[in-house]
Amino acid sequence: MYVPNLQEFRARAERGNLIPVYREIVADLETPVSAFTKLQSHSKGNAFLLESVAGGENIARYSYLAVDPYRLFTARGRAITITEGGRENVSVLPPGEDPLHALKRLMEEYAFVPIPGWERFCGGAVGYIGYDMVRFFEELPDANPDDLGLPDCALMFARTIVIFDHVMHRVRVLSNASVTDSPDSAYEEACERIDETIRVLQEPAPQAKRFSVTPGTLPRRDATDYPSTMTREQHRDAVLKAK
Repeated sequence: MYVPNLQEFRARAERGNLIPVYREIVADLETPVSAFTKLQSHSKGNAFLLESVAGGENIARYSYLAVDPYRLFTARGRAITITEGGRENVSVLPPGEDPLHALKRLMEEYAFVPIPGWERFCGGAVGYIGYDMVRFFEELPDANPDDLGLPDCALMFARTIVIFDHVMHRVRVLSNASVTDSPDSAYEEACERIDETIRVLQEPAPQAKRFSVTPGTLPRRDATDYPSTMTREQHRDAVLKAK
């Protein structure tokens, strides 16, 4: 059974353009990791698994996972890249703006209609905002080399999310329906995404690839094969400074 039904969905579509639809299934033998493994085996790469711990040792009630986001948002300095439908749109922010301004404009496209009685996470931008983003808000020096080459900010927007309830031992497969024209078409597409996700979850877990090595087939390496990045004196001075 889909929640809401089509009639309820039509009524909610009059209040906004992003409406969550979901089905619940029993998940006595499924775990977030096993579900993530199944979904990722059918995905194209981008995914997330959100888990948290309460009290330092007890797992929190809910876990969230999703694969194949429909939109990626990345920022390097003032350069913003939005990837959607296989296309990249690159823009440069004007002075006085930071990537969070661009993110806010993206979020303003949506008028979300929440599920009555459900105040938990239903979707949005998931990823990271790096430490160097602080330079947009604080006067800080920027003399350190960029030795990782990672974006300052990388976020993904998933259409369908799998929500584990560890107390009730059930899974809510939720898909946010984006109403751009016909509410009925948006509802049908959301239901199809839910059904496909459940179909994957009901598959057997993919077999782990076994890796074996025949003795003598791998090249032997020793410490001299790896070049040092500093002299012995530099290493000594760095250790003494740390001490």
